Amino acid sequence: MLILEAENIKKYYSDRLIIEFDELKVYTGDKIGIIGQNGSGKTTLMNILSGEVKPDEGFVRQYCNIAYIRQFSDEIINADQKILSEFNLSQKLNQKVYSGGEKTRIKIANAFSNENLLLFADEPTANLDYKGIELLKRKLHSTDSFLLISHDRSLLDSLCNKILEVKDGKIKIYSGNYSAYKEQNELEFRSGEQEYEKYISEKT
Repeated sequence: MLILEAENIKKYYSDRLIIEFDELKVYTGDKIGIIGQNGSGKTTLMNILSGEVKPDEGFVRQYCNIAYIRQFSDEIINADQKILSEFNLSQKLNQKVYSGGEKTRIKIANAFSNENLLLFADEPTANLDYKGIELLKRKLHSTDSFLLISHDRSLLDSLCNKILEVKDGKIKIYSGNYSAYKEQNELEFRSGEQEYEKYISEKT
């Protein structure tokens, strides 16, 4: 089932084109890892798809409820008691100052408190300890569909069935987990080298 689509997207910051692509469709069961260099536009892409940022051109249509674990945000606790207990937050409801790890746990607990078909997560392991990461992994395993920005290659390997690469403002989707993406990417690189060498030899 189609749960999100975006078409003919362009987003500029000042006169710099950050993101440009023709089409992206997300279906039930898609567990997509988003990768790219720092500053490549990964978070901008996710913000556009979530509806938080409007593209300068194109449109996004969402066909389900979405939860969003943002990397840079502070949230108040509004998760249900069961989730709070899982994330060791039950005793922290009246706490005024939270550590980085506790802030991350709050964002994750809030996101998993509602029945959302699609989850967005931007570096959700930031400041989490080992137990927190393992709990997040279990939650993501049981999530129907998600878009996940992460530098944790083992996380992308264990959870994702597609990889979306953001590079030079463009996007490209690969089937499989991160290891499968690396293999396909290496094959593309070698093929490109061979094509270039052939072009040079024919030219000379």
